[in-house]
Amino acid sequence: MLLSVIGAAVFGYQYWRHRHDPPVAQRPVVQSVLQGPVSSATPSAAQPTPEASSSLPPPATPTPPPASLLIQTVPFTIQAPFEKWDPAHEEYCEAAFVYMVGQYLSGDRRGRLPPAEADAALGRIVAWERASYPGVINLPLTAMAQVGSQFYKLDAQIQPVSFEAIKQSLASGLPVIVPVMTHGGPGGSRIYPTYGKDNVYHTLVLVGYDIAQGVVYANDPGLREGLSLRYSWSTLSTAIGAQSQTRSDSAGKVPSEQGPVMMVFHPRR
Repeated sequence: MLLSVIGAAVFGYQYWRHRHDPPVAQRPVVQSVLQGPVSSATPSAAQPTPEASSSLPPPATPTPPPASLLIQTVPFTIQAPFEKWDPAHEEYCEAAFVYMVGQYLSGDRRGRLPPAEADAALGRIVAWERASYPGVINLPLTAMAQVGSQFYKLDAQIQPVSFEAIKQSLASGLPVIVPVMTHGGPGGSRIYPTYGKDNVYHTLVLVGYDIAQGVVYANDPGLREGLSLRYSWSTLSTAIGAQSQTRSDSAGKVPSEQGPVMMVFHPRR
């Protein structure tokens, strides 16, 4: 009799629990929290699944530069704005390229700069050059980078010159400065017919190119017709090489050991 009572009680309890316990899906999950000691270590980062990785976009392919372009909005001045080619203005070409590019990167789009304004600006730049680099007439691009920083708060990148590097810079909207010898063409020829009889160190602002024709366009401050002037790249590259092989003289008229280089100014960030 006692066993019957106990058995009935056990059956009743199990029946009652089955009726009143919530289904498994509704029970609070506490087992994983309560089991085992609590660790203070930082959990490892979840690894991406293969599906997530394959859904990432592929890296962007750099856009090639166009076959030709011309930045027509780089302001222009000759280095002797009033066309008074005295000994002082004959050495103003470096100041002229800083002025043209500096004005452009400051938002100036006036085309030809007024002579009075240009002459005053070039005079200020040259005065700073002479005070900062006494005895040096023509400054290398490394020194001209400091001039751009002083007057326009620009940073400069100087690198080996190549047609490809020129294209990439111009396609980004940044003019390129190159040093040349005016009679540095093939066989010692003038790089442009209207240059004078003397072979001198000079600098140009490249503002465009045409791949198919093998030409570059330059703002040449040494010539009154120098706005967007067309140059054969083969001639100009030879003149850049000639510049790199010309040694400085006692008057400092040619920068020494500069090499075949180019310079690009960037607005300071």
